[in-house]
Amino acid sequence: MDLKNGVRPLAIMLSRKTTGAIQPDGDTRQMLRPGYATNADSLTMAAHVVAVEFATVAAANYWRD
Repeated sequence: MDLKNGVRPLAIMLSRKTTGAIQPDGDTRQMLRPGYATNADSLTMAAHVVAVEFATVAAANYWRD
């Protein structure tokens, strides 16, 4: 699986699903988005969520029997 067509889109999808699970109300997410969309720290933290979510799944798959 390459980065462009497999791993990265999967990591982004996982983080989006996690965000949706944490804040299931779409209207609230849309209301909050302008506040973090222009904040470099918030965008960095969002990227961190992608990395942690994917690393968690990858680690679980690695250790599975």
